[in-house]
Amino acid sequence: MNEEKNLKLSYYNFIIPREDGKYLLYNTVNGAIIELFEKSEIEQLEKYVKDDIIFYEEDNEFQKVLLEQGILVPYKKDEFEYVRYLYERDIVRNNTLQLTLITTRQCNLRCVYCYEDHEDKYMSEQIYNNILKLIENVLKEKLYSNISIGLFGGEPFVPYKELIKFLEKAKEICDKYESDFSVGATTNGALITPERFEQLARVNCLFYQITIDGLADTQDKYRISRDGSGSFEKIMSNLKYMSSTEYPFRVIIRTNFNEEVFKRAEEFYRYIKENFDDRFTIYYEEIKKLGGSNDASLDTVSGYEKVEESVRIANILKDLGLKNDVIDTMTMPFSRICYATKHQNYLIDYDGTVLKCTLCLDDDKNKVGNLTDDGSIELDEEKHACWVGKKSGLMDSCKVCRVLPLCYGGHCVNGRIDGQEFNCDYKMEELELEKLMKFY
Repeated sequence: MNEEKNLKLSYYNFIIPREDGKYLLYNTVNGAIIELFEKSEIEQLEKYVKDDIIFYEEDNEFQKVLLEQGILVPYKKDEFEYVRYLYERDIVRNNTLQLTLITTRQCNLRCVYCYEDHEDKYMSEQIYNNILKLIENVLKEKLYSNISIGLFGGEPFVPYKELIKFLEKAKEICDKYESDFSVGATTNGALITPERFEQLARVNCLFYQITIDGLADTQDKYRISRDGSGSFEKIMSNLKYMSSTEYPFRVIIRTNFNEEVFKRAEEFYRYIKENFDDRFTIYYEEIKKLGGSNDASLDTVSGYEKVEESVRIANILKDLGLKNDVIDTMTMPFSRICYATKHQNYLIDYDGTVLKCTLCLDDDKNKVGNLTDDGSIELDEEKHACWVGKKSGLMDSCKVCRVLPLCYGGHCVNGRIDGQEFNCDYKMEELELEKLMKFY
């Protein structure tokens, strides 16, 4: 027997038995998902689970599939080092410059759990021009190959005229250098009228995350318009127009849930199913206390209760046949790495300040540099290193966590920069992932 061909089950497998006797195999290193139906295959798997060393069988087609999908790996493979290599290759050396623009601190809504102050601060024409110079500089000098723009606020579409003019010019620059140019927006959706959507589609703004906290009764309670009116009907009207077009857009409908929102979750998602096509997908998280003025009065869920409600929502989505982004996106390799930990990701504030995190906009530790008039970023390397370097020395709990290939220790680093202890409960992370995968 050739020992070099000996195999083992990957440490990063989730082997999930189902009530019907079938198995779901999921590997966090490459996102492979396999359902086992055949009795002979299930018997082979159960044998592999018991064996420390799995002998390679050249004519075993089932074994070959598991090896190709990373469920089985060479016995001597150092999987932890391999994950570190993939992180360096796919994340650190990524050749897309990702710029998130805070076009304004103002917003047309007054969400009860919002942590921002809604100030009348807007990105000036000078700052937009400096960003255009930055884009041209990095493409001309071949520092990056592609440009990705994220729009954030406040509500990014409040200063719409200035923004659309900027996006048109940015696209022209990327076309000139034959570079990919993509645009996405974190938005409440109330200002994306049909006319604006058409204009935005022409400048490659085809990705949106839009928060809708259930049907009109809860949406209009938690996400109130600035004038005190509800926002549900206006947003739905805009989304229905988007759905009537042929553009290859993608909308993630995000819901921030607590017990009140959850009670009507099935009714809400049935409404989504009846009115929208598969370009609309679902994402959900619990309502969080993020430092807003209403934190003390917020009704939230946490811990095991959060896991259980998340699983119940996943079950509803599965029954309705809706695409669940919590499962379909967040189970892909490195999908849980916080944007603030990435070398090539920068936030440009309305005044040209370069930031890393959207949750602590005005904290001095978040201000890592400035955008200059000649289109370059002057970084405070010491500050920047605090954001991108905090995960390089992984904690012991990360090294034994099977979720490591999804986040590489790059969950929110905001608190760690202030010296707070990183308290991710890796057993809870594994439990939630395993429970959610049952609804794949």
